[in-house]
Amino acid sequence: MTPEILLSSALRLLLLGAAVWLALRVIPVRNPHVEVLAWRMILIAGLALPALLYWRLAPSFATSLELPVIAAAGVGGTNAPPAMASTSRLTAGVLVTIYLIIALLLLVRLLSGLAAMWRVSRAARPMTTPDDVRMSALVRSPATFGTIILLPADAHTWPAGRLDAVLAHERAHVSSRDGFWSWLAQLHAAIFWFSPIAWWLRRRLEALAETTSDDAVVAARHDPVAYAALLLDFARHPNSRRVAMSVAESNVPMRIERLLARTPPATALPRVARWSAFAALIPIAVFAASTTRATPPAEPAASAAAAVPTPAPIHVVGVRLIRPANPDIFYPAIAKHEKVSGYAIVEVDVDVLGQLVDARVLKVQPTDPQFGFADAALQVARNTTYGNTTQQVGSMKFMVKFELAH
Repeated sequence: MTPEILLSSALRLLLLGAAVWLALRVIPVRNPHVEVLAWRMILIAGLALPALLYWRLAPSFATSLELPVIAAAGVGGTNAPPAMASTSRLTAGVLVTIYLIIALLLLVRLLSGLAAMWRVSRAARPMTTPDDVRMSALVRSPATFGTIILLPADAHTWPAGRLDAVLAHERAHVSSRDGFWSWLAQLHAAIFWFSPIAWWLRRRLEALAETTSDDAVVAARHDPVAYAALLLDFARHPNSRRVAMSVAESNVPMRIERLLARTPPATALPRVARWSAFAALIPIAVFAASTTRATPPAEPAASAAAAVPTPAPIHVVGVRLIRPANPDIFYPAIAKHEKVSGYAIVEVDVDVLGQLVDARVLKVQPTDPQFGFADAALQVARNTTYGNTTQQVGSMKFMVKFELAH
């Protein structure tokens, strides 16, 4: 996985998330279950985008964008000197190292938290309930770890109404698989820690999970005011683990306000609606991962390329210029003496490692061979470094400009 793919995935998800956020506000959506489903779809798209881009599983659309240009340094200064290129590579290496260190630390934090909660759940004492409910002295307020409901050690002494309300809340988490979605959101935030939408998406999903579970308590005919007081009591004793859904950790003031306002509980979505939404996610994610490729200008039928038949190349967007050669070095002496400027459109084939296999000139101006722009363009192409992230043989076209500074 390359840094370019990670950055592209983060930007695409940011735009996709902004579109979904705007749609949810324009409609507007009042049912938190609908919003949960929408953001879960965005989370899956965020995790799938790097794979779609890396393996080129999305379509590529032709556009009328101009070809990449390698210009003479005397006009525009597009080719950096070796010292500057070395500094640029060093900076890129430092940034990649920083990314890997932070991502690794976040992943270690997630895994260590999972391991710690797994040990707590194993040591917890089961209660006599149909589902997996356990009590532990290490749990300060009710929580859900995957499909396991964890309660404080004194839960068996609680009044029946209090215990029933807590279990209704936690069972709603288990039914919706909120704990697993929270882990996915944390994994996504660890990979894309540099993207603000990754952290926002995690917090939003956790807040919505608590809201829908609160609605399950109210729907079970528990008093909203009494349950709000219960939330406030649990908020004074939060748990320290971040990999378990805890009743007292997320957005407590707004949840209490919603309960005191006696907002009617939202209706959960039927299973067919959820599966239909996830089916609709496939084309959305593929479209978000789609790329564009430049369409070169039309070439005359009498061009040199038409005279020499060559196999049709496979144009792959992942083939790109890494370190273009400086055209000034190869500027034809006769053309420079005559103060003639020109350009050539070159097509190169590269292997899976980005090594040059073949180069050919498709179009050159001026066409007079005495100026030597075609041979000079081929020298530029052969001394340029290419990249290929597609893992398949590909080709690309670009323009080499020879233009004297005035």
